[in-house]
Amino acid sequence: MEELGPTFIKLGQMVSTRQDLFPKHIVDELVELQDNVAAFKYSEVKAIVEEELNMPIEKAYKSFNELPIAAASIGQVHKAELDDGTIVAVKVARPNIKETIEKDLDILHDIARLFTQRFRWAEYYRLEEVADEFAEAIRNEVDYTLEIRNTEKMRMNMKKFSLIQVPEIYEPLCTRKMITMSFIDGDSLHDWEPPNEEIRQQFARELADAFLQQVLIDGFFHSDPHPGNFIVTRDEKICMLDYGQIGRLNKSMRNQFVDYVISLTRGDPNDVARSVYTMADVPDTVDPEEFSEEVEYLLDKYYEQPFEEVKIGEAINDIFSASHRYNIRIYKEYTLLAKAFITVESILSRLDPNLSIVEIAEPYGRDLARERLNPKNWSKDIYRQAKSQSKTLFALPTSLKRAIDRVGNDELSVQLRLPKLNLFFRKLDRISNRISFSLTLLAFSIIMVGLIIGSTFGEQGSILVQLPVIQISFIVSFLMFVLILFSILKSGRF
Repeated sequence: MEELGPTFIKLGQMVSTRQDLFPKHIVDELVELQDNVAAFKYSEVKAIVEEELNMPIEKAYKSFNELPIAAASIGQVHKAELDDGTIVAVKVARPNIKETIEKDLDILHDIARLFTQRFRWAEYYRLEEVADEFAEAIRNEVDYTLEIRNTEKMRMNMKKFSLIQVPEIYEPLCTRKMITMSFIDGDSLHDWEPPNEEIRQQFARELADAFLQQVLIDGFFHSDPHPGNFIVTRDEKICMLDYGQIGRLNKSMRNQFVDYVISLTRGDPNDVARSVYTMADVPDTVDPEEFSEEVEYLLDKYYEQPFEEVKIGEAINDIFSASHRYNIRIYKEYTLLAKAFITVESILSRLDPNLSIVEIAEPYGRDLARERLNPKNWSKDIYRQAKSQSKTLFALPTSLKRAIDRVGNDELSVQLRLPKLNLFFRKLDRISNRISFSLTLLAFSIIMVGLIIGSTFGEQGSILVQLPVIQISFIVSFLMFVLILFSILKSGRF
């Protein structure tokens, strides 16, 4: 897949976030995909920068290193210096990357549609939906405008954390095809060796707090927090990079997620199942009792452990994987969150194995609960609901009159869907077919026995030869038996 180019690398990385749609062994393989490709020429970089800024590169920057410090599928990064001596990093999109990706997306969409029409597994995994979701995500990454806004918003949100740093954006030198930001000098968190245990624990706690605020307070979180996106600076701060992929949770989603985590801590499978239903599209075919039993089986895995020792990301992902087996479609915001939780917990366990993100999350959960119980928020919610429903209320008389007119003109039709009742009728149909088959077999057996016994009396020989009426009856009953058997087997309801 790496050899297929930027679009397919990004596709593999996106699929690796959808544990709810794809088997674990496929997801685990795709997580390892690397986004490293050959750099493009400096002459092309220079041409893009000058066209975007509408000025010579020497005028925009005091100096601009020709060799990139990093190259990826969408663009590459160069080190540069501003007139005031500030060292910056300049990310430049690849030449014609948008056109290349659009061509690849057209091919992917055609393949997804063809596979969905031809193969049941493609329909089951919602391949067209995955292709559309991917197209939206990669178009956002190609247009750096969104990453610029995301970076600035995250920088504002993370100001309260003394050990967390977010690059500063130099907006006059930014466009859709390039970003100029502060240069971060340091080591990847993956390669960093802390000087002592105290700093290691401080980093772990600060990262946990920052992530929980992003998820539970801001509803705006880094959805790809792998170690390569964290730099430990020379003054021992953690800088978070790359805001092309951001997860968003509105207030309702944050509350639903908190309810879900609380239900996990209680260990009540019915409560967990109900929480899952609020975070997903649930088909009519799901049996609530059967799904609750599946959840209970999974919760047993964590029963013997103190919950503060449970990896919450792993527990969430296990339930989401079970949901997938029941064709329950978890909303993509929550699948992104589950992947982010797993990644952050793996980083935290390396920094401080004794740290429990569940314990750190408790104060955030209490604050959210207090906020929900605050009468002021009730009044706001009631007002918001009343305002949203007012249009429906005012339209009600007109809708009622229209319905009454249709009844008077015999134009009103009612459609009733009862999935469980349909299942009952299918079972009843199967039972009646079995009874029909049994009765036909019994009648055929009686005729055969009668003919065999009758043929033994007298000296006339075979009764089939002497009595053509019985012979005809035998043939007809045999044909009826074969036809009924064939029709039942063909219907698949036996």
